[in-house]
Amino acid sequence: MTGRLSLLLLVTANLLPLAGVLLWDWDVFFLLLLFWCENVIIGLFGIARLVVAANNDTLKESLFLPLFFLVHYGGFMFGHFMVLFGMYSGNVEALGNFAQPEDYYRLVLDNLSWVAIAALFVSHGWSFIENFMGRNEYERLSPMQAMGLPYRRMVITHVALILGGFFLIENGQPLAGLIILILMKVALDITFHQKEHRKLGAAG
Repeated sequence: MTGRLSLLLLVTANLLPLAGVLLWDWDVFFLLLLFWCENVIIGLFGIARLVVAANNDTLKESLFLPLFFLVHYGGFMFGHFMVLFGMYSGNVEALGNFAQPEDYYRLVLDNLSWVAIAALFVSHGWSFIENFMGRNEYERLSPMQAMGLPYRRMVITHVALILGGFFLIENGQPLAGLIILILMKVALDITFHQKEHRKLGAAG
């Protein structure tokens, strides 16, 4: 059974965007941008998983795999970032043809809630401590398996969210639709969280 506190923190952090929708007029773009930031956090703890899982293995696995993951995952995240801007942000056109990368990231800094990002960091951090370290999941994962975990969760979840977001854009972004998008994200995260840790627990 997965840790109850890590699951509670996961749900709480994922419900905070409701405040963004109800109080700060967040639209589909900024919801998906927040979830993109969560993927950055997942990547950071993915590196930590790799380092721990490869602790007693060869030099190649201890050094090369984390560096390879950093470059590969970082490139994937950059592509995802630009897709979000291209599909959802009217701000891109306002920046003009001579926009620099820092102009895009300034939009992120100016419009996202650092409280929501910090909550997501705490949620994933506690899950790393409680499940991966506290329940000795690292003993049941090879470095290659640990490297694959962030991709599996991210791809399925964000394909669904991007498609849902596109549907909302086409239909005027109704408030009910934005709330449903958030609840869909919560449901997907709970499903992946429980499935992943149940599987690793059973392996033990």
